[in-house]
Amino acid sequence: MMHTPTKKICLCVVRHGETEENISRILQGHLPGRLTPLGREQALRLRDRLQTHAFEAVVSSDLQRATDTVRLLFNGEPQMPWEASPLFREIDWGSLTGTRIADADLQHLPPDVETRQQLFNRAGRALAYLREHYAGTTLLLVSHGLFLRSLLAHAQHLPISALHRVPHLANCEARWMEV
Repeated sequence: MMHTPTKKICLCVVRHGETEENISRILQGHLPGRLTPLGREQALRLRDRLQTHAFEAVVSSDLQRATDTVRLLFNGEPQMPWEASPLFREIDWGSLTGTRIADADLQHLPPDVETRQQLFNRAGRALAYLREHYAGTTLLLVSHGLFLRSLLAHAQHLPISALHRVPHLANCEARWMEV
């Protein structure tokens, strides 16, 4: 039986632009998020750097801060397939959503908070989804910091215990890889 090589994805991952909640140090989780003027400017600067790349599709979180970033990157709706999905959302902070980070007891999380392990597992499912549906394409993924760190760890075949080895993404930072 011959093994057929899997087509790789040329993947550019981007964290959304800065939000009001980032500045206020709020656990955003599944909140929509509002881009700041700087967040919009970050997306426009990134748009200028990405113009030379021929993306074939865009995938993003369905949360507003990610979809607003996509629209800024493409001067409106992308002229290619765009899938906005809850699969690519940030960690779900449950009842802590909207809480100032300084006021949250992150060592004793309520049971309705998505755990790091659950987020890591979801990021693994998301990467498998991308491999199944976007093999052989040049793909832009716009999502969130904690989610993308977990996805990048999976792409690098790192266990959750090595998540700290994946550098934090700044707002509107782009990282390229083949998966």
